[in-house]
Amino acid sequence: MLGGLCKPDAMRRGVTGHDTQLRAWFVRRRPKACGSQWRTACGILVAMSQPTARTIVIAEDSRVPAMILKKALESRGHTVHWGANGALALALVREHRPAILISDVEMPEMDGHALCRAVKSDPELRAIPVLLLTSLAATSDILAGLRQGADAYVTKPYEPAHILERIDHLLAQDPGSDRPGEPLELEYGGDVLRLDVTRRQLLNLLLSTYENILQQNSKLAEMHRELGEANRQVEESLRKTRELLYKVFPRRIADELADTGQSEPRHFDFVTVLFTDFVGFTKTAETLSPRQLIANLDRYFLRFDQLLADFGMEKLKTIGDAYMAASGVPEPTGSHALDAALYALGLRESVAEIGREQQAKGLPIFPIRIGLHTGPLVAGVIGEQRFLYDLWGDTVNTASRMESKGEPGKINVSAATHAIIATWFECIPRGRIEVKGKGEVEMFFLERLKPEFSADAAGVLGNDTLRQVRESLRGLSPA
Repeated sequence: MLGGLCKPDAMRRGVTGHDTQLRAWFVRRRPKACGSQWRTACGILVAMSQPTARTIVIAEDSRVPAMILKKALESRGHTVHWGANGALALALVREHRPAILISDVEMPEMDGHALCRAVKSDPELRAIPVLLLTSLAATSDILAGLRQGADAYVTKPYEPAHILERIDHLLAQDPGSDRPGEPLELEYGGDVLRLDVTRRQLLNLLLSTYENILQQNSKLAEMHRELGEANRQVEESLRKTRELLYKVFPRRIADELADTGQSEPRHFDFVTVLFTDFVGFTKTAETLSPRQLIANLDRYFLRFDQLLADFGMEKLKTIGDAYMAASGVPEPTGSHALDAALYALGLRESVAEIGREQQAKGLPIFPIRIGLHTGPLVAGVIGEQRFLYDLWGDTVNTASRMESKGEPGKINVSAATHAIIATWFECIPRGRIEVKGKGEVEMFFLERLKPEFSADAAGVLGNDTLRQVRESLRGLSPA
């Protein structure tokens, strides 16, 4: 068996299948092999794992891929000559008589098909295997190369390892053992193609096609993975963008901006608007450092923000130490006035609690004024940069007047708001008070929830009865 395996032609071919068989045989037979047999077999294995150095010509008009392929082949001991077009490569083939010609298909002056035809039509050169590199993977392009006598092809883009395998396979073949086959007639695209090819060409074509399919499938799978990862990153980016929009705009408006890039202004018949302002803040702020000033405001406004969701309120903006919120936008609700009144009670209680904590630490305290008014308005997004969801109309101006005409620690409401909430809250009439630009306006101080609707002694928290009222109002049209 060793005699057959150690023949020079077997060593020269270095076929991968034989290599595997020989290794397996010697694993089984090593104990019985003498020293000389073992050394001979090791030499065969080295020869098969390191293909015999050959001369190779590359025809490629693009310098970078040509140099990459040239370096890869030279690293395996081959002598490589490069021609930047078909004509130069043909001259190199005639001069060096390479063991294989590797040619790009699309080249200036003389393309790969013309180069292949010139080589295969020359009796002295026709035995040289031609491997075509092509980005034209259509069946018609492959058949065109086969008609010119190409022995194999590899589609671009290719992996270096893949093309090296094809080169090793072609180099391992014995050109003298090939026999011409009968001419083939193939019907393709309505035409009958007559192919005068050898059996090896057909086998190489089948092998090239199979390997290229595997390679393309691998690339498609990798592209699919990359696309999936890209989609995941895009989805994550969109999620973060929406989360940021939700922190700036009401959810419905944020969704409109994310989906369409704009939000149309809308008219609302019944909205309750709330304003707050800290009494004496401007004077006290002059005694604080910027860091202390922001820290104090942030502590209050953070608590205000935390209460929004509990009462279905939408924060609109802060202006200095003023805070603006509303109920009934951007989604109309029949409980808008009740929700805003309960929120106002929660704000007053929170400010009082923070004030007690501040006072205990010797820090300044900030009494608050709160104003409420109910009426029609327009809401929408303004500007093209730094979008702002805002409210417009006399309702907004009146709510601001309710705050400015109030007193520290008090919730001042208009007659319009009082008419809606009087059933559930205890309010103190203030009579008619002069308001700039409006004349005399009737006002009320909202004190607390009535006992029958309160869950605590202070009349701040609603009981189950009030919760049922809120739920029933939310399902009704606002009024």
